[in-house]
Amino acid sequence: MAAMAKLYIVYYERRLVFFPVRQVNQTPRELGLDFEWRRFLSYDGHLLSGWWIPHPKPLATVLFFHGNAGNIGDRIQFLQYLHEAGFSVFVFDYRGYGESEGRPTEEGILMDGDAAYEELTHQIGVKPEDIVFFGRSLGGVIAAHAARGRPIRRLILEGTFPSAGVMAEQMFAPMRVPGFLISVRLDTVSHLKLRRCPLLVIHGTHDEVIPFHMGQKLFELADPPKSFFAVDRGGHNDCYMVGTKSYFEQLQSFASAGA
Repeated sequence: MAAMAKLYIVYYERRLVFFPVRQVNQTPRELGLDFEWRRFLSYDGHLLSGWWIPHPKPLATVLFFHGNAGNIGDRIQFLQYLHEAGFSVFVFDYRGYGESEGRPTEEGILMDGDAAYEELTHQIGVKPEDIVFFGRSLGGVIAAHAARGRPIRRLILEGTFPSAGVMAEQMFAPMRVPGFLISVRLDTVSHLKLRRCPLLVIHGTHDEVIPFHMGQKLFELADPPKSFFAVDRGGHNDCYMVGTKSYFEQLQSFASAGA
C-alpha cells in the first residue's frame, strides 16, 4: 500500500501540478486589443514572456496569474473581458510555459511571480496601490505568495486550493495518503497570512477540479479583511462566463473600492 501510494504521489506531482504548453496560438491582436510583448528576467536568470494590455482610463491594473495548464494564449477571452470591464492587464507565463524559458518548479514559479510584479512596477511604471493581483487555480498560490508584504490594492483568488497537501488528501482519500508526503507544498494559506490587502475569494459551486468546499476552507482560514463570492453552477474555468454581468460587477466593485 505504501509503495502504491508513493506511485500515486509521483503521478500527482508530475501530471497534475504543472501541465505547460509551449506554443502560443493566440495573442490579444486577434481580438483587436492593443498590447505590448514584454520580456523580462526572473531572479535566477530565466527569460520570461508576457503581455501588457493597457486601458486608457483603468479602474485598476490587474496582474493576472493563470492556472497550471496551457499558457497565456489560452486566456485571451478572459483578458478581453477584463479589459472591457475597465482594467489594464499584465499577464505572463511562468517558466516552461509559452515562450518563457526553463522548466516549472514550485520555487521557480513563485520566483517568477515576484519578477512579474517588479516588471509591472519598475519597468511599466504602475504604482503598487493601483495593482490588483488576480490568481486562478494554481495561479492563486503564486498571487498569494507575490502579495506577501507588498502594498498592492487588492488580491483575488479564484478556484484556488488551500495547499497541495490538502488537494492530495482529497484526491487520494481511498488510499489514505497523508498530505505531508507531497514534496510540492503550494501552501496558499501560509502565504495569505503575510498579505497587507483585502482579499476576495471566488469559487464555482460546481467546480469539478477543486471542489467548492476547498474554496470555502481557504476563505475560512484567511485573515480579514476578506470577502467570498460563490458563482452558482460555475465550474473550474468558466465562472466568468456563468456569472457574466454579476461576476464582472463584483470584480469592478472590489477592485475600485478604496481607490
